[in-house]
Amino acid sequence: MVLNAAKSESIRWGAKKIRAEQAELAKGPIVIGVAGGWSSSYLSLLNGINLALEEINSKGGALGRPLEIVLRDDEMTVATGMQIAQEFADNLDMVAVIGHPNSKVSLSTAVIYEYYGLLMLSPLASSPALTRQGRRLVFRNIPTDEADGVILAEYAAKQGYKRVAIYYQQDSYSRGLANIFERRCYELGLSIVDRLPYEFTYKTSDFSTDFELWKRQFDFDAILLAGLLPQAGEIIPLIRRSGITAPILSGGSLDNERLIQQAGDAAEGLVVVSTFDPTAQGEKVAAFVKAYEKRFGSLPNRNAAQGYDALNLLAHVIKEGGSTAPEKMAAILRKTRDWQGVTGAHTFDDNGDVQGKPMVVKIVRGGVFQVIQ
Repeated sequence: MVLNAAKSESIRWGAKKIRAEQAELAKGPIVIGVAGGWSSSYLSLLNGINLALEEINSKGGALGRPLEIVLRDDEMTVATGMQIAQEFADNLDMVAVIGHPNSKVSLSTAVIYEYYGLLMLSPLASSPALTRQGRRLVFRNIPTDEADGVILAEYAAKQGYKRVAIYYQQDSYSRGLANIFERRCYELGLSIVDRLPYEFTYKTSDFSTDFELWKRQFDFDAILLAGLLPQAGEIIPLIRRSGITAPILSGGSLDNERLIQQAGDAAEGLVVVSTFDPTAQGEKVAAFVKAYEKRFGSLPNRNAAQGYDALNLLAHVIKEGGSTAPEKMAAILRKTRDWQGVTGAHTFDDNGDVQGKPMVVKIVRGGVFQVIQ
């Protein structure tokens, strides 16, 4: 056992050392892995990354070298994500990874990236645990679930809601959002009348009894729906068909036109928190919205903006530090203050978390998301 552990440690340090040395000497393309579940829910994330790639390379890349993307689909499962992470780790030309969108997958794969000396930047994984393991190469450019939960609870209080029900998916993102929201509600004097979990694998018919029970037994002013697409897009119509008319609140994962396409008229009035305001003042946001709409035929959502910022941020860090060595890139990221992306200013703390990023509250009106706060 001791020999095996020693051999494993030798392989790890060998991979980290070779990767760092090759990064300093390399003259060819800068290789960056991109991993996520490329279903309809996350396709816009990939679109945003690809748009950034085209723009960066059209301007000469970084350090005079083009960026090259290695794309993989993790199917939003830990098993596939781990396989991809090991593949990326074995590619000693790769210096950074953008991914994975799902917090559960990111929490597992981060161990491999850190172990083999790859910089990880997650644009959507918002579980606080991701950056609280003492890792030095793991970052995210999206606020944690704590920000979403606090803002939603404070919005509920501001609207005068007194009694709230919570319906959450059994995954790390949704559970975290529900926990933070509930805690902040109690601090603000709001009551949680009931809290129910649901599994991603359930058939939609399995949810109906929960809402029928709520309607018969509880009086509440609003519902927190903490979950992911596509399930959330099926749940919202069921809530409305049960006769419940209370406002539905949710996190940034539902700031996606796919939700409206799925839920139809039932999505009207849905309130979400987001890191992206397509109507924000400034040339950078306007140029991004125009370019994205021209390239993909639709307006960019939060996922697209987060992906666009992630690749642009890596290019900035490479230029700023004059190196693609992962540890040097990480050092520059930790020193980054107020780098301006289309989702706002980016400042990173020692844990690798983005700090003070602006957040907006949106509501679905007339079949589109509109910023209301």
